[in-house]
Amino acid sequence: MQVSELSQNTISAQNLVSIFDEGVEQSVEKDFVLPDYCPDIFRVLKCRCSPRVLSYSLNGKKLSFELCVTLKLIYESEGSNKLGFTEQKLQYSKSVELPTDAVGASVRLDPVCDYVNPRVVNKRRIDVRGAVTTKVLVCAAEQTNVVSSCTGAGIELKTRSISCPSKRIALDKCLTIVEEFEMLSDKPAPSAVLRSDCVILKSEHKTIAGKIVVKGDAEVTMLYCTADGENESFDTMRFTVPFSRVIDADGVDESFDVCVDISCNSCEIMPKGEGAGTLECEIVLLARISAVCQVNALAAEDAYSTKYETSVTKETVRIEGAPQPVDMSLSKTALIKAADDEISRVYDCWGELYGINSRFDDEKGEYSILGNLRFCLLCKNKSGKPVYLEQEEPFETVIEGDKCLSNESRLYVAATVKSTSYRLADNDAVELTAGISVSGHISECVSFELVTSVSVDTDKPKRRLSGCAVKLCRVDDKTDIFDIAKKYSTSAAAIEQENDVDMSSGAKGRMLLVPLI
Repeated sequence: MQVSELSQNTISAQNLVSIFDEGVEQSVEKDFVLPDYCPDIFRVLKCRCSPRVLSYSLNGKKLSFELCVTLKLIYESEGSNKLGFTEQKLQYSKSVELPTDAVGASVRLDPVCDYVNPRVVNKRRIDVRGAVTTKVLVCAAEQTNVVSSCTGAGIELKTRSISCPSKRIALDKCLTIVEEFEMLSDKPAPSAVLRSDCVILKSEHKTIAGKIVVKGDAEVTMLYCTADGENESFDTMRFTVPFSRVIDADGVDESFDVCVDISCNSCEIMPKGEGAGTLECEIVLLARISAVCQVNALAAEDAYSTKYETSVTKETVRIEGAPQPVDMSLSKTALIKAADDEISRVYDCWGELYGINSRFDDEKGEYSILGNLRFCLLCKNKSGKPVYLEQEEPFETVIEGDKCLSNESRLYVAATVKSTSYRLADNDAVELTAGISVSGHISECVSFELVTSVSVDTDKPKRRLSGCAVKLCRVDDKTDIFDIAKKYSTSAAAIEQENDVDMSSGAKGRMLLVPLI
């Protein structure tokens, strides 16, 4: 067999292939004694479990990561109406064995609290049991070479235009922001910070050669208490922290489609010195960067030779397109009622999301984001006792616009509670409204059967129909001009010229003259 007459060119399509997509569980167990400065415990009001990934490393088939779990306990103290507060931090090392080497793979680690149950052992001792699941997604770039053009040996190609990624870059960068701020003059200094949360109000990015500039505003909300003898008060404070960072991204330039998703990884507020009116706030933001360089090219769907027997190799190639940003908001309202007594004052309210998932409706052709929202309310009843109330509500929203491409599309979104407000609806009821933000990106995924290699056997020329120079053929719904040309080992261009048609306009139902060359 000789192949010297044949010359072929290929293009390389780079796509993401999921290597590992599972949840990794970690039990949370802590039996501890209250610090000396904390009052005795009477009843637990709320225990918050906040997990976050500190770092990770990928070495061959082994993925290792460090997980930090913060437990914040708010309780009613023994013999008084005061609130007690304590915090514990636990750290775990986890490892995952991947099915294959993942050199240069992108890694997404999303930890969520499954449940947390505190139990009062005695006035000074607490036993906490819970579980955290870290969703681990590892994707690696896969190169597929596809035939784009062939010359010589009478080769005929059926091609289509595709837009495919020639290069992908995925980065996760932690951005640490440390800010000091002064309490307002009319507010006393806090003795303890009971809750501190952070959300991203807005962000934007700009791409330059090898770098991505991100900037925006983070809003911090805190609940704090002040204590002076038997007197105790609570208040909330909200302030905005601007941020701006330059992130190194080797290989990225203006030709890339770039999506940057920024979320809060942790937020801690510490009073600076006892009785001081200065607070130090440390925010750790996680910037997830997805950059894709797209190229438009011709790819062969089929091939044959008009002269020789031909061997064609095809593969189903899944092409993931450029990321399209998703940025949506919705609101959810719930009415919480106190069972025993009237509510005299609301200290704080917030929302917690869990069980976030996505679903594609084939009939409507749309993606939905669904999950559950837990409304949390810390208040005081008419008797002066602190009360914690919560209520869970399901929610579902449809991704808007033309971004719901197909059920093969790859969706990367996260949902966060951006704000929570309240209204006293009745003496024993509070109406809570939470604003939910859904952000991230979606990429269209399309599968094609494309030619990856072509070879001809010059020792096996094709036989010709003797005594026949032209055939008459009808084009039906299942064939096109290329199929007819392949059947009779002739040129599609010759059929088009003979009948004054072209493959793009089609010739369904027509009788065509097929010249046999």
